[in-house]
Amino acid sequence: MDTRAIDTASVDRDRLYMLIAFTLAVLITAYGVLLSPPFKSVRAAIGLPEELEGARYNDQTGAADLINPDGGKTFLGRITFVYHSIFAVLILGSYLVFTHRYVNDRRLLTDIMLLGALLTVFGGIAYSYITKDFMLHGLFIAGLTFLFVSGMFTFSKFKPSDLVAWNIYVSGILLLMGAFIGGWLGASFMKYRGSFLNALIEGRFDPSLPKENIFWRALTAHEHAMMAIALALVFFIALSLVDLKGGKLTRYLLYLAIPSQVTMALASYSVWFIGGIAHLAITPAALLLIFSTLLLSLRVDKWNLIKAGLITGNAVMWIAVAIPGALVAMSLRKPLFFNPEFRAEVWNWAELAYNIGHWHILLLSWGVMLLVIYMVYPVNLGRAGRIAGYLTLAGYFIASTGINLYMLGNPPGEYIPNPYDNIYLSTIVEPGLGLLSMGVVLAYFLYLKQFLRIELS
Repeated sequence: MDTRAIDTASVDRDRLYMLIAFTLAVLITAYGVLLSPPFKSVRAAIGLPEELEGARYNDQTGAADLINPDGGKTFLGRITFVYHSIFAVLILGSYLVFTHRYVNDRRLLTDIMLLGALLTVFGGIAYSYITKDFMLHGLFIAGLTFLFVSGMFTFSKFKPSDLVAWNIYVSGILLLMGAFIGGWLGASFMKYRGSFLNALIEGRFDPSLPKENIFWRALTAHEHAMMAIALALVFFIALSLVDLKGGKLTRYLLYLAIPSQVTMALASYSVWFIGGIAHLAITPAALLLIFSTLLLSLRVDKWNLIKAGLITGNAVMWIAVAIPGALVAMSLRKPLFFNPEFRAEVWNWAELAYNIGHWHILLLSWGVMLLVIYMVYPVNLGRAGRIAGYLTLAGYFIASTGINLYMLGNPPGEYIPNPYDNIYLSTIVEPGLGLLSMGVVLAYFLYLKQFLRIELS
């Protein structure tokens, strides 16, 4: 049998799976936008509910009800299912690039990974928005299991050959550890759901209250570490596709990233057992990690779209995540940068907006970096692909940095539901998101066109 034919078929199959991952990401994002308050009339026109259960503003408490008396407990479940669906799709997209780059015998492993992502997305979204059917919940759990099994077997056979590959290997192992914690948390939830839900509700009004709840700590450990390590994974996957400048500095930075990843992740996981004191290790390790990745992005030899993505992503991590996060952390209980202190009730909605915006920026960073990679690997889409990539990066930078002005720049006071006429949203964030959307749409159609052209030829 012709070996070259096998390789070509494998590449085309990988690109089909990448197209599926890209399509799933676009569909989930578009569905999320459709469910936002400005599209209420559109939802009604196509038969979707105008109002979603849960998380509605309560005038008596001055906050959102995580468990709405009229809507039941579906809101918390919906967050869990949708978040895992997005994470599964981004894991699939990253995994396909990684295995195409490093793993030869990958057919069965990528099949399992794709099946896992499809089951997670279909089961989770259908269970959240269509019907609370036990079988749909089972499909969701089965999908997560397939994702874990595929990752476990992949990294058990992966043999790193250089320092970039070693960083990818470390990221993969740490993600599998975090998935184990997530599995324990999910398995424990049904039995201890009352205690867990109470901790989440308490944390909504005073984040200091639920710290004694082991399930709340496990959730915090799981979601923070998984997101940070996933970003490290996609960063080093992107780094593996470009040439780095030689020399001791590059080598030392790659060495530094390994213990930084390990310390940050293990310290995050240890919150499960020992609580918030673990931040004494988490914070410096995380700073070292993003410091090393920033400098490594500058060590890419020639300017190209991936280098632009790496630099932009690292800039956003510092400007929109690390620095605002530090200002908020130092102002939680004393009015250092915010007056009054950020935990005061008048900041209630600013804190909620900050938490939501924080996670959106991190997920968006992951997705944008994947889009940039897809424009040049495994097939370079040329000038049009670069235009799509740069449009996306520009919109991503504007929206991610601008959202902090909305979250933290408004004066403290009572919340006005859905303040879409806010000056920061209307003049900075929304134009940035519009630019980003143009880049994503162009990138998707370029990717689809290129794939169909290859198939037809």
